[in-house]
Amino acid sequence: MKSTRIVLVAALSLGLVALAAPAHAAPPALPAGEHLVATTCDSETFPDLGLFEVDAATGTSTQLASADGAYCGYQGGWDRVTHKFYFTTWDASFSVLHSYDPATNSVTTIGDITAGDEAPNVYSLVVSLDGKGYFVEYDDLYSIDLTTGAATYLGDLEFEDSAWGFAVDPTSGLLYLLTEGGELYTVDPAAVTATGVANWSFSEGASYTYGLAIDSNGTAWVVEYPGDEAYSALWSTPLATFGTTVELSGNITIGETGDDYEGWWVAIIGEPAPAPAPEPVLAATGVDVTPFAAGGLLLLAAGGVLLARRSRQA
Repeated sequence: MKSTRIVLVAALSLGLVALAAPAHAAPPALPAGEHLVATTCDSETFPDLGLFEVDAATGTSTQLASADGAYCGYQGGWDRVTHKFYFTTWDASFSVLHSYDPATNSVTTIGDITAGDEAPNVYSLVVSLDGKGYFVEYDDLYSIDLTTGAATYLGDLEFEDSAWGFAVDPTSGLLYLLTEGGELYTVDPAAVTATGVANWSFSEGASYTYGLAIDSNGTAWVVEYPGDEAYSALWSTPLATFGTTVELSGNITIGETGDDYEGWWVAIIGEPAPAPAPEPVLAATGVDVTPFAAGGLLLLAAGGVLLARRSRQA
């Protein structure tokens, strides 16, 4: 009897402990039609840069396309005007602009990024809701022509850190920049200003934040360097309370193999551009329209005769 009581007390105690410890909530689902993507760097596993879709719930990823000859991919942005994703790579001399079209599942190289005689090193790129491209090199802000790669220097944002995460809030149009030290800024490209608004809460053993994406439900997706165990880990947090409540999806890995790869960012992309509406086609009725056409010509001729008579009478 005594042993039974001890077991019962122990069971109740464990139950109370379980109730007192809140369960780890599952990461939020992405809105319908939105997807997370990431890239690899050149390695023995991936001799060419790979573009992957990342599962928001687990961090596992599936390859979509590759960019031949590219070395390493940097965070890009989804253009809601052209329905294409623009990102950059580094080829040891220039940052190179690429686009990804989900309609054809293909990557197109646009060209080297230059600003006059300069060749800026793109850290992260974003596309505003109206299709304008911007990127940062450390804390220098540039605009970019997404059709050519030609860039224009706008000014110094005056923060003291590298920023590898650049994203647009699809609900407000505000641009957000995340530094590797976890500082979150809003960026005004017209005024060339960066305003600090929040800070990331690093997990134990983690040291850097590398990527930022924002979905249309107001969730911010953050890539954190978790330490020696893996190269990157995917987290989420409400943008409105950035960094206060965070959920871990998992380390970013390749499918069922569980292998990680050297990729440090995620970005949101949408659906392919809708197909153009087909031209209206008249239904085939089987009726010969030749008599109607001939009758129409006769009516036009008769009208011409009447007009001629009236003009002579006048």
